[in-house]
Amino acid sequence: MPIVNSHSQAATYRPSPLLPSTPVGRQLQWLGEVSARLPITDAELRSHTSLPSLPLPAGLHVESFRAQPREAERRAFAVVRDAVGDRHHVILRTDAAGRIHSLRFTPVPGSWVELSEQVGRLAPRTSLLAAEIDRTGRVRPIHGVEPSVARPIGAAAVLYVIGALAHAVAQGRMRWDEPLAVRDAWKTDLRSPTGRLPDGTMHSLRRYADDAIFSGDASAIDHLVGRLGRGAVEAQHVRFQHAQIGANLPFLTTREATQLKTHPHVSAEYLATDGPRARLEYLRDVVAHLPRPTEWPDEPRFTDSVEWFASPADVTRAFAGLLAQAEEQPVLGAVLGQQGTASLALDAGRWPVGWSKGGVEPGVVTENFLARTQDGRTFTVSLMVSDPDRPLDVDATRAVLRACAAGAFTLMSA
Repeated sequence: MPIVNSHSQAATYRPSPLLPSTPVGRQLQWLGEVSARLPITDAELRSHTSLPSLPLPAGLHVESFRAQPREAERRAFAVVRDAVGDRHHVILRTDAAGRIHSLRFTPVPGSWVELSEQVGRLAPRTSLLAAEIDRTGRVRPIHGVEPSVARPIGAAAVLYVIGALAHAVAQGRMRWDEPLAVRDAWKTDLRSPTGRLPDGTMHSLRRYADDAIFSGDASAIDHLVGRLGRGAVEAQHVRFQHAQIGANLPFLTTREATQLKTHPHVSAEYLATDGPRARLEYLRDVVAHLPRPTEWPDEPRFTDSVEWFASPADVTRAFAGLLAQAEEQPVLGAVLGQQGTASLALDAGRWPVGWSKGGVEPGVVTENFLARTQDGRTFTVSLMVSDPDRPLDVDATRAVLRACAAGAFTLMSA
């Protein structure tokens, strides 16, 4: 089937100087060119993509383009504007032959009302906060929806682990280059980068932190928690002004959380214990002796009870705390900036500093970003959605959250 133009306006193609000569860059350039002369033939469609059809807005013009260094050939993000002036967030992936394998266009909201509505349609429980962190570290909220309501955050809880590590380094008790051996007892997922390593393999704490932030490596997170001690991570909640610290006591390792979620009867016993101290004893006496889980449930389990919790306001304060720590420890900024804001396609020239950490599990998706403008203003966006009864479409949900985050940064910096 030939591609059909989704708008009737005539469009003029303007080649984008932003796009690199990589498979994703060339295909995005082609999409812009095609959008100015729709429809095209089936033969041209098949030469550029493995998709059965490719509905496109007319007159696409690339405003910004980003790709993460580790996957710059095969995946890219962009913000484009069409012939009628609407903005879209684009996620493009190519296959081994360089053809488009997947392509997703998501509207970028142009107002806070649109943004709130887009997020609100994703799940029955949503919270968000867009804020500025001033030069003194004070958080200035700009727009929020239930910003102080704690939600499950999944792997985004590693922000407190990384903060605890930076605190220990600042006190001289640890070093970023300190070696730590891989241990079976601290492995959660044997398919993760750390989980695949033989016991005794030496990695620096910086390497574990890199893997924890970049890929959400659960085993790397647990090695950091194992070295720091659970109490150090709990204390970091206090330093970062988490408003509901009791919700994360005791702070679960990823292995413990997985074990509990895959053994519902054990979770029920754990939740029936009387307070954090009794729960800690139960973790040591019972959960520690359970076998390592080999599969994660496909449906939401205990998202309101066996989890890590924070509100968008909590995460924003954590970012403010990490920002202060990074002023003294530039390596911390490098760790947090590995993913950066590439997934939002924020222009790197205008936004030279970017951090991000999300969390995903059945029924839970959260995306959290910090970005600093060229003139030194720092903004954050924290978006949380959850459904305790049904799994979310992760790719679609993350695409909407990223489009909304891109829109939020544009609105705040206007």
